[in-house]
Amino acid sequence: MSKNKKSREFSSASYLGRYKVYAFFAPFCKGIETVCELFVPYIMALIIDVGIKNNDVNYIIWFGALMLALNLVGIIFSLLAQKFGAIAQTRIGRDIRNDIFEHINELSHAELDKFSTTTLLNRTVNDVRNIQAGIGSILRQITRAPCLLVGSLVMAICINLKLSLIFIVIIPLLILVIWWIMKQLKVLLINIKTKLDKTTNITRENLTGVRVVRAFNKQNYETEKFKYANYDLISTQIKHAKWNSILEPVISIIVNLAIIALFYFGGIEVNIGELTQGKLIAFIDYFGTISSCIVSLSNLITIVTRMHASSERINELFLVKNSIKDPSNPTKINPDDENNGKVEFKNVNFSYSETKNIITNLSLVANPGDIIGVIGGTGSGKSSIVNLIPRFYDTSSGEVLINDVNVKKYKVEDLRNMIGLVPQNPTLFEGSIRSNMCWRKPDATDEEIVKALKISQAYDFVKEYPDFLEHKVNRGGSNFSGGQRQRLTIARALVGNPSIIILDDASSALDFATDAKLRKAIRTYLAKSTTFIVTQRTNSIRDANKIIVIDNGNIIDIGSHDELLERCQIYQEIHNSQNKKEVK
Repeated sequence: MSKNKKSREFSSASYLGRYKVYAFFAPFCKGIETVCELFVPYIMALIIDVGIKNNDVNYIIWFGALMLALNLVGIIFSLLAQKFGAIAQTRIGRDIRNDIFEHINELSHAELDKFSTTTLLNRTVNDVRNIQAGIGSILRQITRAPCLLVGSLVMAICINLKLSLIFIVIIPLLILVIWWIMKQLKVLLINIKTKLDKTTNITRENLTGVRVVRAFNKQNYETEKFKYANYDLISTQIKHAKWNSILEPVISIIVNLAIIALFYFGGIEVNIGELTQGKLIAFIDYFGTISSCIVSLSNLITIVTRMHASSERINELFLVKNSIKDPSNPTKINPDDENNGKVEFKNVNFSYSETKNIITNLSLVANPGDIIGVIGGTGSGKSSIVNLIPRFYDTSSGEVLINDVNVKKYKVEDLRNMIGLVPQNPTLFEGSIRSNMCWRKPDATDEEIVKALKISQAYDFVKEYPDFLEHKVNRGGSNFSGGQRQRLTIARALVGNPSIIILDDASSALDFATDAKLRKAIRTYLAKSTTFIVTQRTNSIRDANKIIVIDNGNIIDIGSHDELLERCQIYQEIHNSQNKKEVK
């Protein structure tokens, strides 16, 4: 986001231009191989018509050696072409994946909400692989197949013009059949990609939530849902396979009919002395080459069709514009400003779509050192409020100000550097505890990390590890309990004393005693930081300076814990439901 890159149309050719040398020499070497291959049947005809006919051993040896030399040169240049093509296609694949990954990371949450995780993965991996295969095939076949086709046709015409007239009928017929079948295959390929995304998404969702599925005895329901999606995918793949399977037999039938015609009319030409036996063999060899070239071109078209479908899907991603942009003249953040950490919502309205507001007319001032609680039912819009502070989303109307400056006037990177955020779902990344703690501040010292661990109440279990901060963290933090993961993500957000702290339901996995210690430590050690606590526990925010009560996107009331207990019915109901005494 900070780079403010304009949305661009994806083009494989632009990536190919980065490797012009390899892109030139791969088809160039294939061209030399093709020239060598074209002369072999003609030399073979000379050996038959001159060497064997005249029983000239020297002629046979010399021209046989020439055939062998041409084959060796062809093999060498073929290997070089394979090498240059492989280098180009692998590096282009690398560049496309890098650009996709960078583009995804530059998109705001509003744009990412348009794509599922599964489709992003498929586009980054499978679609890029299809493009790589297409580029590799193009570089190797773009000169070989057309040159062999045209060259063989020219050589065949030079041998016998009358027999070559058969090509006038055969070649257009082959091209027409291939074009029609490819047109059907392209539509089916796009449908397969979409349905593969759906099937993969169901599989991923089921594996991720396997415990929930079993807890609610939904195995049969999930199985049926997967079967339906899988059947839909397979039926489309079968249609694609049927059309694909038609291609080669149809080409073979047309080619075999042409060969029969060649033998019939060629035999007549030999009998009347218009054509020698060697030249007839060479002619049929050239026709075989032409046929194989047409088949190669049809296969190339299949690969390129798949490549084109994948390019369209990647292009769809690249054309998505980032709505969160840096200003042309960003305001610098002054950490020594006495208002550093001040947050103000001024008549804020926000919606994910144009139909209904998630937040309606929110006005609030949080001064440095204030603790602001946000409470409400599930799906009421609590997280949406705090997501506006780091500009994960922009307001529909109104302003969010930090240090009395609209957040849109700050550079996004600078804005987020002053915020320590703990998301709803605690996420740790594979590596060590130290590497995870350094996410917010890469040059954090051991003292800063230990301080953050102590505030988050994670130090007690981390210090028990023999390797301490170097203790391994598995992907997703799977080697820690839910409470431990939550405390570590809190510590990560607190490293470096951020000016603004956002705890989005960050204590849901903590017991009440640990939660109380955490809040006390934040008040003690981070007294100058403005803290937003999103929660469903009234006890977690009873010491907050202000508490926002939200329900279905509407701000019901704003006040302290005691004030809300007196006048806010929704807050009273939440508090009483969590603190009622058991009656025997």
